[in-house]
This record gives sequence, C-alpha cells and structure tokens, in this order.
Amino acid sequence: MPKAFNAVTAQINQLDMASHPVFKRLFGEAGFQWLTSQELENFISQDGLKMLVFADDPNERKTTLDIAVIAPELKKAFNGALTVTAWADFKESRSMAARWGLRSMPVVAIFRNKDLLGAVQGLKPWDEYCSLLSEIVIRNKPVVRTIAIMPVEKQDSCDC
Repeated sequence: MPKAFNAVTAQINQLDMASHPVFKRLFGEAGFQWLTSQELENFISQDGLKMLVFADDPNERKTTLDIAVIAPELKKAFNGALTVTAWADFKESRSMAARWGLRSMPVVAIFRNKDLLGAVQGLKPWDEYCSLLSEIVIRNKPVVRTIAIMPVEKQDSCDC
C-alpha cells in the first residue's frame, strides 16, 4: 500500500472526542469533568465519594471507548452517591494513576475525601464491576499501599 494512502487512512480513523457520541454523553449528559494533573489535588480535596477514571487515548487503545460507555452506567448504579465524577486527561492519565500504584488501564478509582478507597483495574464484566466497586465504596479506611523492597545481595567486596 502506498504511504500516502496509509497516512490518509490513519487521519480518517482518528476519533474526535468533541464530536464522538460516546464522549459527548460522558462529558454532557453523564456530567463527567475533564481532569488534568494541575486539577488533581483540587479534585481529591473535595468532600464526599468520588469516582475518577484513568484511561489511555482512544486513538491508541480501543478499550477506552468501552470504559467511556461503562463509566456513566457505573455512576448511575450508585444512585447519586458519587458526589463528583471525573475523567483523567489522556496525556497525563498514566502518570496520575501511578501516584497510587495503578498501572493496568483503564482504571476506575473511588476516593472518599482525599483517600483512595480502592480501584478496579482493567476491563471487567458488568457484574464484576458492580461487585468490586460495591465492596470499595463501603470501606472506612483507604486502601493499604505496599512497597516491595528487594534485599541487597551480599557482595564479596565493596568499593564503597
């Protein structure tokens, strides 16, 4: 295939979030706010139960379209219990999620006040989302974060 054809095809296949019906619903009817790293502290500082979705650019990962359809339905399932819902900026999503050790996109994270109560990583069947998120929202304490520390291997000599 000629290079010019491939370039045209790539441009045609690019999703325009401003006009795509899934994202129009997400940011319009469903009321999700777009969140950049500069707004993250303000978001997590708000009182109440909050949902934040981390996902990759839909032009790079088609699973983002799936979670963009699922997220408003999850919000509805909580019957108004979620005070704020947001969607992390695609360009910064991975670095924002890494703050809490979240790596498998997409991620649905639940916060109460400033605390991360838990998150569901990766796409899941509807029943699994409902079950896992229901367990998360009733938690009274934030998720325990662990850091793995590897022992330093004993060396015969050290030039320290």
